[in-house]
Amino acid sequence: MQNLLTLAPEMGLTVLAFLVLMADVVMKGRSGRTLIYLAIVAAGLGLGLLALAYNDPAHYQGVGTLWAVDPLSLFFKVLTLGATLIVLVLTLEYRPPEEHAHPGSYAALLLFAAVGMMLLVSATDLLLIFLALELVSLSSFILVGFERGNKKSTEGAIKYYLIGAFSSAILVYGISLFYGAAGTTRLVDLPQMLGGGAQPMFVLACLLITVGFGFKISMVPFHLWVPDAYEGAPAPITAFLSVAPKIAGLAVMLRVFTFLVPHASLDLTALFSVLAILTMTVGNLTAIFQNDVKRLLAYSSIAQAGYLLIGFVTGDTLGREGLLLYSLAYLFMNIGAFAVVIVVGNEEGYSLEAYDGLGRRNFGLALVMFLFLLSLAGIPPMAGFIGKFYLFAAAIKGKFYWLAVFGVLNSVVSVYYYMRIAYHMFFREPRTLEPAPVGPALFSTLALTTIAVLLIGLYPEPFLGAVALSAQFLPLPPLP
Repeated sequence: MQNLLTLAPEMGLTVLAFLVLMADVVMKGRSGRTLIYLAIVAAGLGLGLLALAYNDPAHYQGVGTLWAVDPLSLFFKVLTLGATLIVLVLTLEYRPPEEHAHPGSYAALLLFAAVGMMLLVSATDLLLIFLALELVSLSSFILVGFERGNKKSTEGAIKYYLIGAFSSAILVYGISLFYGAAGTTRLVDLPQMLGGGAQPMFVLACLLITVGFGFKISMVPFHLWVPDAYEGAPAPITAFLSVAPKIAGLAVMLRVFTFLVPHASLDLTALFSVLAILTMTVGNLTAIFQNDVKRLLAYSSIAQAGYLLIGFVTGDTLGREGLLLYSLAYLFMNIGAFAVVIVVGNEEGYSLEAYDGLGRRNFGLALVMFLFLLSLAGIPPMAGFIGKFYLFAAAIKGKFYWLAVFGVLNSVVSVYYYMRIAYHMFFREPRTLEPAPVGPALFSTLALTTIAVLLIGLYPEPFLGAVALSAQFLPLPPLP
C-alpha cells in the first residue's frame, strides 16, 4: 500500500468509532449522553487530523494505490465530518440520549458513515468506491430505522434498504462491465488506455455506475426512497442524510466524471444536463404539495441536488468552484433548518401546523428559520444566493443556457413552498402560547449556522478564496 499516511484521518476515526462502540457494550447504555460526547470528541479529533493534512501537505497529501488525497478531497472531508459533528451535537437535544436503546451504536454508526464518505471522496479505484458506498449505505440503513417502535421509521428503512440494494447490484454490474472494457478498475491511467475513444460497453458501464452515485445524491429518477426515509428517520439523521452523503456523492462524481473519465469524452453531457433539470424540477414541484415539514425538506434536498449538478455538468473550474461553494452554504443552511425542525418537532410534531404562530412563541427561532429558508431559496444576501450565482454563471459561461434558465425558474418556484413555512410562523395564530425551548446544544448549532449563512452571503471573499484553492486535483500519473 502506497502513502498509507495520507489516510491517517480515516484510520484514526475508525479506531475511535470502534472505541465508542465498545464503550456502549461496557456501559450498556447507562449513560447515553456520555457516549454521544465521546463521539463528538472523536469527530473533533478527526477534524484535527484533517488540519494536519492541510498544514503538512508533503506527508498527508498524495496518491496511493486506490486513492488520492488532494485539496478537493480534503475540502469535502471537512464538510462531511463537520456535518457529522453538528448532527451529533443536535442528537443531544433531539431527545434524551438515554432513551436510545443503544446510544453508542448510534454514535458509532454515524462515525463509520463519515469514514465511508471520507474514503469515497478520495477514491480513484472502483473497488474502493464500491466499498466506501456500501459502508455509508449500511450505516445509513440502520440509522434510518433506529427508532424501532416507530412504524414510519421501519417503513422508511425497508424502502431505503430495498432501493439501495437494487442500486448496489446495478453498480456492481457496471463495475464488472467496466473491468471487461478497460481491463482494470483503476481510474487513474484510463486516458492513456482509452486514447482511441470509448467503446459502447465502456459507456454503458459508466452509465450503470452513475446509478449508484445517483442513488446516494437522490438524483431523479433514483430519489424514490428519500421522502419516506427522511420522514421516518430520527430528525438528526434526516439532517445528516440530506447533507453529508449528498455532498460526498457529488464529490466522487466530480472526480470521476469531470477529471478521470470526463463525461464530455463519453458524450454524456446532454444526459447529465437533462438529469439535473429533472432533479431540480421534480423536487421543487413535489415539495409544493407537502404538509409535513420533514417531507417538504426532503423534496427540497432533491431539488438542491439538481442545482449542485449544474456545477458537475459544466465541469470547468468555475463550475467546480460553484459546486464547492454551494455545498458549503448548503451544509449550514440545511442543517440549520433541521435544527429548528428538531426544536419544534420535540414539542409539536412535524406538520406545518406545528409552526403556527412560532414568531409569537419564540421570535428569534422563527427569524433564524426565515433566514435559512431565504438562503435555501437563493434570496440575496444569503449564502445560498452566492452559491447559486456561481453555479448559474458557470452554466452561462459553458453555454448551458437551459440549465441556467431552469435553475432560475426552479428557484422562483421554491420560494412558494419555503414561504408557506414562513406564513405559518408569522401569520397564523399559535396553538399554544408556551415558548418553544431551545437548549444549549441547539442554541450553539443555530448560532453557528446562522452566522455562517450570513457571513458567506455578506462577506464571501475568504470563502471564495478557500474554494478556489480547494477546487484543484493532484496530478495523477499512471500507476505501475
